[in-house]
Amino acid sequence: MDDRDGAGLLRFLGLCAFGLLLANLPGMAGVWPSADLPEIGGRTLGAAGAVAWWTGQTLVSWTFNILLIAAFGGWLAWQQDRGLRVPLGWMLLLGLVVAYFVWFGELISILAIASMIALPLRAMQPASRLVTALVLVGGTLLIVVAGSAVTALLPDTMEPGQLLGFGAEQVTEAEAAHRAGYFAQLPRNMATALQWHLMEVVFLGGGVLGLAMIGMLALETGFAGGRWPAMHYVLVAAVCLGLGLPLTGWAAAAALARDFAPSGLWQSNGAHAVGALLCAAGFAALIVLAGNQARLAPVTRLLEQAGKIWLSLYTAQLLIGLALFSLLPGLSLYGRLGPAGLALTGFLLCVVQALAVWAWSRSFRTGPVEWLLDGLSRRQFGPLRRLS
Repeated sequence: MDDRDGAGLLRFLGLCAFGLLLANLPGMAGVWPSADLPEIGGRTLGAAGAVAWWTGQTLVSWTFNILLIAAFGGWLAWQQDRGLRVPLGWMLLLGLVVAYFVWFGELISILAIASMIALPLRAMQPASRLVTALVLVGGTLLIVVAGSAVTALLPDTMEPGQLLGFGAEQVTEAEAAHRAGYFAQLPRNMATALQWHLMEVVFLGGGVLGLAMIGMLALETGFAGGRWPAMHYVLVAAVCLGLGLPLTGWAAAAALARDFAPSGLWQSNGAHAVGALLCAAGFAALIVLAGNQARLAPVTRLLEQAGKIWLSLYTAQLLIGLALFSLLPGLSLYGRLGPAGLALTGFLLCVVQALAVWAWSRSFRTGPVEWLLDGLSRRQFGPLRRLS
């Protein structure tokens, strides 16, 4: 393994830093089910909103969560092989602070927990690890589908939001709390964070562990570093995106066509979960191919720089989301933006983030969050700025 492997993993992480910005906005901008059920609380979607929601569900929803977990698993293994320690304990603490005081839907804490388990499992034979990872991911898929299938037993006259405890009255109460300012919504966020963590560990933790193990195998087999023949990456991208995008696109279109009727949600969720897994693999293959194209060097270089500070970018995204949607009393945008407005906001924030990555990388060698966690782990803080 050499710098090609590290560069490939950084590009994956950098892509996720942009993809998660788009994917997380709907969950931060309203009650948590509204990301997948935009008509919750009695709202209706216009044509522009329906197109924006369908596009987000097809291209980014779930996909970049999956890719981040696998990419971080690979990056963790790469660091271990170089004899470098990753401050997973401090990362877990950061995730808990973010979850309970910023936004409950963060990925940092579950990622740290799964990584603590995945690292010792590298002692297993690669074939055994692959089988274990596939079983864990497959089992989690079954849990997701089975959980959604419960709704098929309920009448379609019942709104999906009511099934999740978010009828029109509950949505109104949540929006009022967020618009009242940070401290008014904090108890609700803390309670949801506790529920979210229990669900992640009990129901989704196996899948997260399996994806981290797959990311480690992607490093060891040379996939991340571009060591496979180019045609293999073309085939992976073509097959995975050729199957994954139709699945995620169909899932979103079917939910819209059924007006999010409970009886069909299990089909949409199952297709979306499988499709997102395939899309994550397809996007990863495209990024590897892009790394071999000289004309795309500025883009891949930007992704590498973003990958070096992905944790800082991710934390900043959540803080910006808090500021936009819940921080200032009376000025909160919580519940006020539909899918079209969120898509435009996400695009503008991506542009700002790209400029910030470019400017930061010119003067600093790492991100502020990475620098802080590394310093706490070593009990010694190195320079944040570049020395030359």
